[in-house]
Amino acid sequence: MVETSRLRVLTKPKKQEVAVPDFFRCPISLELMRDPVTLCTGQTYDRYSIEKWFEKGHNTCPSTMQVLDSTELVPNHTLRRLIQDWCVSNRCNGVERIPTPKQPAEPRQVKQMLQDVAMGRDSYGVLRKLRNIAKESDRNRRVISDAGAIPVLGNFVFSPDSLGKNLEACEEALGILAVLPLQNMTRKLFYVGPKQLTALSWLLCRGSLDGRINAALLLASLATDDEMKLSVGATAGVFEGLVKLLKEDSYARAIKAGLKAFLAICGPKKNRVKAVEAGVVSAIVELLPEAERSNTERALTLMELLCTCADGRTAVSAHALAVPVLVRIILRVSDCATEHAISCLWAVCQHAPKECVDEAAVQAGILTQLLHLIQVESNSRTKQKATELLRQLRHRGDLPLHKGAAVAFAVCFVDASGMMASADGRNHVFLRVSR
Repeated sequence: MVETSRLRVLTKPKKQEVAVPDFFRCPISLELMRDPVTLCTGQTYDRYSIEKWFEKGHNTCPSTMQVLDSTELVPNHTLRRLIQDWCVSNRCNGVERIPTPKQPAEPRQVKQMLQDVAMGRDSYGVLRKLRNIAKESDRNRRVISDAGAIPVLGNFVFSPDSLGKNLEACEEALGILAVLPLQNMTRKLFYVGPKQLTALSWLLCRGSLDGRINAALLLASLATDDEMKLSVGATAGVFEGLVKLLKEDSYARAIKAGLKAFLAICGPKKNRVKAVEAGVVSAIVELLPEAERSNTERALTLMELLCTCADGRTAVSAHALAVPVLVRIILRVSDCATEHAISCLWAVCQHAPKECVDEAAVQAGILTQLLHLIQVESNSRTKQKATELLRQLRHRGDLPLHKGAAVAFAVCFVDASGMMASADGRNHVFLRVSR
C-alpha cells in the first residue's frame, strides 16, 4: 500500500483533501515535484530544490549524505509523466496540471553559440536564440555567464561595426548582458572606457525602447564605484537619455530602468547637479501621480537624494507642482513613500525657505497630514522631521485660503523626547480651526 501525505486543495464549493503519493514529493521541499531529476545516487529531487542545495556549497546527496562523484542532473521523464497524469485525474478537485519543463541550457551548446558570435556567424540569429535561453531561468543565465559570455558580448556591443552595421544584433547582445549576474566582475572581464560609455550613451538616446532600457540597466550595473560613476556622469547624453526614459509613462519597465540607473550614478554630488540640470526633478514630479507603487518609492528615493544638494532643493521649490504632489503622497502610498516624501519636504522647507513653498504646502493640506502622521507614525526619524515641519509652518496661519476651506493648525510644544505635548504636560494636541 502506498503511503501518502495530505495536501489541502481549495475548491469553490468546499474544502477537500487530496491524497498525494509521497514519492511525488521532493525530499527537500516536501512539495509536489514540477521538474523531477535524478542524481547519480538514484535519488530523485525537484530540480529547483537540488540546485539550491548545490548553490549552498554541498557536494552530497541530501537523502543519503553520500559524496557525489558527479552533480549531473538527469531528467526523470517517467516520474514527471506520472505526476502530470495524477494532476489531470484530480483536476476536478482543483489540482492544476504541472507544465512540461523546458530543458536547461547545455554548456557545450552555449559555448558554441558564443563562438559563432565571436566569429561573426549569423550574429543576430544566434544572439536572439541565446537571449531567449537567458529569459527562461536563473540557471540558464548562470550557464551563459559561466561559459564566458560577458567578455564576448561586451566586445560585440562596443564594436564600431556592431553599432554601425548590425544595430539589431547589438541590442540583442545588450539585452543578454542586462540580465546576466554581472555584479562587480564586469570591468575585469572587458574594458569599459570613454569609447564604450559613449557607445552606451548613443544606444540610450537613439536605440529602440528595448535597447534604451537595457542600456540604462547596464549603466546601473557598471556604476559600482565613485570612479566609474563619475565617468558615466561625464559621458555626454547619459542624463538626457535617462530623463527621456522617465517620460515613457506607458512603460513601467522603462521608468524602472531609468530610476535604477539614476540611483546608481547619482552618488557623487557632481552627478546630482548634472541630473538636476538635465531636468530629472520635473520628470519625477510628472510621473509620481500615475506611477505604480514600486516606481513611486524609487522616484521618491531619488528625489530625496537630489534634495541633499542645493541645486536639487532649488529645483523642487521652483516647480509649481512638486510640493503639492509630495504632500498628497503622505500616508497614501506606503510607509516607505511617506518617509521619503517627508524627508524631501523637510529638506526643501529647512534649507530652501520660501514663503511660496510654505504656502503651497499648506494649501495642499500638509498641516492635517503632519498631525495625522505624528499620531500614527512609528518611525522616530520621520516623526521628528514631521514635528519640525509643523513648528516651521504653524506661524503661517494668515496664509490665503480657498473660500470656505478649513485648515487645522497645531499650537503645541515639543518636549525633549520629541513628543507632542500641551502646556499642562498632557500628551495631546490643541487644534485651532480658521475659516
